[in-house]
Amino acid sequence: MFIGFTLVALATLALGVLFGAFYIADGMTRSKRHRVQGTPADLGLRYEEVQFLTSDRLTLRGWFLESPGARATVVLVHDLEATRADPTHGLLNLTRDYVRRGISVFMFDLRGHGESAGRRDSLGLNERLDVQAAIAFVRRRAGARPILLHGFGFGAALGIAGAARNADVAAVIADSSFLTMRQYLRARWGHVPAPIFTLATAVAHRVFHADIDALQPVKAIAQVTAPILLIHNEGDERVPVAHALNLAAASLDGRDQVWVLPDRRGHATAYLDAPDAYMRRVLELIEEVAPSRILVTQAG
Repeated sequence: MFIGFTLVALATLALGVLFGAFYIADGMTRSKRHRVQGTPADLGLRYEEVQFLTSDRLTLRGWFLESPGARATVVLVHDLEATRADPTHGLLNLTRDYVRRGISVFMFDLRGHGESAGRRDSLGLNERLDVQAAIAFVRRRAGARPILLHGFGFGAALGIAGAARNADVAAVIADSSFLTMRQYLRARWGHVPAPIFTLATAVAHRVFHADIDALQPVKAIAQVTAPILLIHNEGDERVPVAHALNLAAASLDGRDQVWVLPDRRGHATAYLDAPDAYMRRVLELIEEVAPSRILVTQAG
């Protein structure tokens, strides 16, 4: 009887662990969709509503803002649980600052976010396709102008990975990227025992087709042939600044730069905290790959 009781107890425990792992896997991959708050028109900007397809036939939606005589186009890639107009990162105001300085902007919702299709996050596996589709759309739309990726958090990680897979990217602005998706999620689910977390990632892969190891900027950065500007708040508690410093150490390109904002604690809030300094930094990078003198020559 004792053996039978023990077996029942172990079976119950195993079922509990499996249920817990499934619950965590579901939480990791279930898209947290938020309404797109505002439009560029709120800031007096003209824009075009667009939709485009990814290579796996998912429809994404976004806005294209043309700056007359633009010398480059920036593709904005938002963070997890955000949208193309994310107010916590000031994306609409940032777009206005770009357009006013002769830079066109393409901003879109990743799958499972905002107004784009999709119900599950794949932890970077399929979101990489979203970035590639956005680059292809801009190339068709903007012609030969340089294309830059400007991402925030998860979007910054996707930007680095996207540039590693696409030589058509002229530069990357990576604001608050993490080293790997695994490290990022382990920190967010730090209260979960390691064995259960590992089991949850296996369930996420098996059941929800999400790969926690698909997005590893720390490995991808060495393959990027374009210059990268890494931006990070010194006191970022969600993604510690060590992530940016280790990304820089993994880079093989001497043109890559790190800008750490001291005494700032928010995650990917550098633009909101210091918009003028932020724009100076990003415009210095853009000047490297799309000099303003080219715009003057074309205008003449």
